Amino acid sequence: MKYLPFAGRRLVGGFWARIVTWTKPPMYYAARANLRHVLGETASPALLNRTLYRLFYNTGRRYYETFYNLGRGITRAQDFRPPVIIPPETTAHFEQALARGRGVFVLACHMSNFDLCGIALAQHLPVTLQALSLADPTPDVVAFNQLRERCGARMTPISPEALREAIERLKNGGAVVTGPDYPTHGEDEPVMFFGAPAHLPSGYVRIPLRTKSPVIVLAPRFEDGVYKVIANPPLELEYTGDREQDVAVNLRRILDQVEDFIRQRPEEWMMFTPVWGER
Repeated sequence: MKYLPFAGRRLVGGFWARIVTWTKPPMYYAARANLRHVLGETASPALLNRTLYRLFYNTGRRYYETFYNLGRGITRAQDFRPPVIIPPETTAHFEQALARGRGVFVLACHMSNFDLCGIALAQHLPVTLQALSLADPTPDVVAFNQLRERCGARMTPISPEALREAIERLKNGGAVVTGPDYPTHGEDEPVMFFGAPAHLPSGYVRIPLRTKSPVIVLAPRFEDGVYKVIANPPLELEYTGDREQDVAVNLRRILDQVEDFIRQRPEEWMMFTPVWGER
């Protein structure tokens, strides 16, 4: 893709959407099952199919644009095509959180072009952004992590050492990011998500609870021909006096925000692993 013209991204997006919806590989059924929960039981088959097609179109375009930029050695966010914008509101939320001196724990939804937007955010922040990525990453994830590190992020697959580093970074006023919407089958107890038990992680909440760091939930979005990093205001966690209750209460508050971001743009939720367990 780095050798093809920038204008080819729409053609590739449409081609990819047609191929996936025609051949129906496992990712098709996983995405369809996920969207069925997001759109609700009252959504018509036509709406589900349209949203699914748009999702795969956006996926093809997103990968095209990522490899177009990074494959050509374009690593500065201000040079990306299409542009990636950190809105003033997002900047203000991070400034407000970091000013408290307890670091900021970021939860980034897997939406839109989260690679280019994540790189832009890492370069925009005044502190190094440590990303807690998938433990035991597959070769394709390793390759993506290497691209992300070349652009300024610090990628640390989840491990005891990475978690200790994250805690120390927050205590020193730094920033840590992970994804709240990627399923972890068999690792945590199911949590309610869009009204049904889902296999989403919950242990990450213990990190900001321990460091008393504010939490920012954000989601990339494609709008008016540019990517934008949309963030909610910093969330101060609640403490009940019971550790497990603290996790449950704050996880619910966080997932409410995640649901809201996904509900606004279901065709941009890049999740191709079954979140609720069915195919």
